[in-house]
Amino acid sequence: MQVRILADRGVRRALARADTLADQGRWEEAVRFLTAENRRLRDRRLERRVLELRFEAADHATQPPEPPPWPDTVPDLFPGAVIPEVRRDRLTTDVLRSAIVNHGTLLVRGLLDQRQSSRLSEDIDRTFASFDATRDGGQAPADLAGWFERCERDTRGDRPGKRDRGAVQAVDSPPALFDLIEVLDDARLRPLLSDYFGEPPFLLARKVTLRRVERTANTGGWHQDGAFMGPRIRSLNVWIALTRCGDEAPGIDVVGRRLDHIVTSEGSFAAWGVNHEDAVAVADGTIVRPVFDPGDALLFDQLCLHRTAVDPDMGNDRHAIEAWFLGPSTYGAMVETVEEGYQPRDQLPFLY
Repeated sequence: MQVRILADRGVRRALARADTLADQGRWEEAVRFLTAENRRLRDRRLERRVLELRFEAADHATQPPEPPPWPDTVPDLFPGAVIPEVRRDRLTTDVLRSAIVNHGTLLVRGLLDQRQSSRLSEDIDRTFASFDATRDGGQAPADLAGWFERCERDTRGDRPGKRDRGAVQAVDSPPALFDLIEVLDDARLRPLLSDYFGEPPFLLARKVTLRRVERTANTGGWHQDGAFMGPRIRSLNVWIALTRCGDEAPGIDVVGRRLDHIVTSEGSFAAWGVNHEDAVAVADGTIVRPVFDPGDALLFDQLCLHRTAVDPDMGNDRHAIEAWFLGPSTYGAMVETVEEGYQPRDQLPFLY
């Protein structure tokens, strides 16, 4: 009992200190402070508050008048490759940029280790179980309390529909999101992405997703995320397999060539989708279904044409996470695309 009382006092002191920093306009410092405190105390109150502070930091961020310089062409370090591939220890900004600009994707083997992959996979199971327990107004058991809490910032969206398709937004699970950011930091993504974008990146609340796709799921439709995010935003998706997939569990089909435009298509599953015949035509023989081990990651931007890959012979379900980052100075480019026929959604950026 005494230990619990002392821990509760520690949480309340940490929250008060974080609020003081936020009141002083020191939101990023508040995020760093509360993150360190939560590593020590692991408390749902801290995890909820640090997420809100990430939103507040993004709300108050000052953007430069022009986005940082962005090269149109870079040397091809992977001549002849369809899906360039490197190990984590060879992942650099030059490697990443070369792969994306010249080939559209980069497969990083071993971005996470087995322990990290298992940790996030378990987080997904807890989140889904908490969602299911509270779906019809029920209450989650004590060990799952707080693993699903609808993010107050996101008042839209069909949560049950997404859950039925094997997806829950990470912002609806503060402890899972906290673990994800910790793991990405351990993988040293923060300096890599800051260098890649030329500015500290933001995450997109509606595009950081915990996925548990059943082996009996329908194959997803071909699409480019730029079809609704806008083609001029600077983005990067870090799609991480947490279980072996692509052969024995649903994976991802990818057009393994760089596209410089949004592909339009008639008769697709959605206004922003691409039908299979058009995907095959634009791929020009480069459709690839990579096989992932736990911890492998596929990196791509908003122009990559891809879909969920399901086959009747697959016998296992797949756990994965996708995390969309963007250069915050280009977020306004979404709004500009309305005049071009795009219908961008508010992706609710928050501080990484």
